[in-house]
Amino acid sequence: MLKMHRLLRVAVCFCTTYAIADDALREAAEALAKEDYKSAIPHLQSALQDDPKNFNARFNLAFAFQAEGNNEEAIRHYNQIAVQQPDLIPARQNLAILLLDAGLYADAIDDLESVTAAIPNDKSTFLALGFAHGKTGNPGASIAAYRQVLGLDPASLDAMLGLGAALVSAGRLSESVPVYLKAVEVDPSSDSILLELAETLESAGMHEDAMVLFRQYAATHSGDAYLQERIGMLLMNNNDAAAAIQPLSMAVEIEPNASRHALLAEAYRQTGEQVAFLKQLKAATLADPQDPVLLTRYATALLKGQNYENAMQQYMAAVRIDPQSQDAWNGLAFVMFQSENYPAVLHALEQSVKAGPPRPASIYLKALAQDKLQLYKEAQATYQGFLAMNPEMPDEEWKARERLKVIGKVLSRR
Repeated sequence: MLKMHRLLRVAVCFCTTYAIADDALREAAEALAKEDYKSAIPHLQSALQDDPKNFNARFNLAFAFQAEGNNEEAIRHYNQIAVQQPDLIPARQNLAILLLDAGLYADAIDDLESVTAAIPNDKSTFLALGFAHGKTGNPGASIAAYRQVLGLDPASLDAMLGLGAALVSAGRLSESVPVYLKAVEVDPSSDSILLELAETLESAGMHEDAMVLFRQYAATHSGDAYLQERIGMLLMNNNDAAAAIQPLSMAVEIEPNASRHALLAEAYRQTGEQVAFLKQLKAATLADPQDPVLLTRYATALLKGQNYENAMQQYMAAVRIDPQSQDAWNGLAFVMFQSENYPAVLHALEQSVKAGPPRPASIYLKALAQDKLQLYKEAQATYQGFLAMNPEMPDEEWKARERLKVIGKVLSRR
C-alpha cells in the first residue's frame, strides 16, 4: 500500500540516528552502514546477550530483521523496545508498519496513535491510522483520522478516498458524494469510484444522489453501454420513461443485447409508442430466441395488437422451449380462441393446468370453448366453477350467469 511504503521510508531514516558506539558492536555498525543486514544480525544478537537493555542495539536488530523480511522477529524486538522505551517513536512507527502488513490492524492502532501524538503533522501515520480503524470496523475513528490528514493537506487523494470509504462504511452515503467528487477533481483517473458509489447509492434507494454520480461519470464515459443502461434504469425507476429512452437507446446502439432491447421496449411501452415498443421487443427475441419469457412477452404484445398469427407463432416457440410456461399456454389458448380453434384452446388450457393452478380468466375461457363446442354439461360445470372462485370479473361473471340460464334450458330439454 502506498501509505505504508511512505511510512516505511520515514522510519528507515531513524535507524541511522542510533549509531552504535560500543567497540564490541563495531562490526555490526560497519555491516549496517553497508546495508548488509544479514551480516549485522548475529553481531547484534551477541551484543544483546551481553546487555539485554541496550535498546539501540535492539532497535537496529529489529530493523535488520525487518529489512531481511523476518517480520516475526522484527515485531518481537520492536515490542520489547515499546516496553523498554515507549517514547521511541521510530520503533513505534516501524512496529505499526509490520503489524499492518501482517493484518494485525487492532494491534497497530496503539502504536499509530502514539506516533500521531508525538508527531501531529505526520500525514502518513494519520493515513495508516485511518486505514487501521477502518479495518477494525470503527469508521467514526477512521473518518476523524482522514479528516486530520485533509486538515494538513487538503489535496491528499489518499485521504479523500479513505474518507469517502469510511463515510460509506458508516452509512453516511450522501456525505461521501462530495468527497469522492473532489477526489476525482484531484485525480480524474480515479473516477471509477464514482460508478461504484453510484451503484451503492442506487442499491440503498438514494436514486437522486446515484444519478448525480452516474451522470458525472458519463460526462467522460459516454460510450459505456453499461453506464447508459444504469442511467436509463434509474430514470425508469423514477417513473420517467420518456427521459430513459435516450440513454437506453445509446446502450442498445453501443452494445445491443436482449435485455437492453427489452428495457428500451418497456420505456416505449410506458410512453405509448406502440410501434417502437414492438420493434424493440422483436429485436430482443431475435437477440435471444431461446428466452421463453421474452417470447411470451412479445407474443402478448402482438396479441393485444390483434396480430394473432404472429402471436401464435411466438407462443408456440415459447412452449416448445419451456413446456411449463403457464403464461405462454394461456396466451396460446386465447389466440386459438380468436382463431375459433376451440379444441386447440382446450388442449392449451390442459397444458396450462399442468404448469400451475388455473386462473379465473383461464377457467372462463375454457367454459367459453366448451360452450362453443356444444359440450354443455362440461361448460355448465366450468361456468359454475368459475363463479365459485369469486373472480372479481363483473362482466364475465354476468355473461357466465346468462349462459348458465341458457345451458340449463338446453339441458332440460334433453
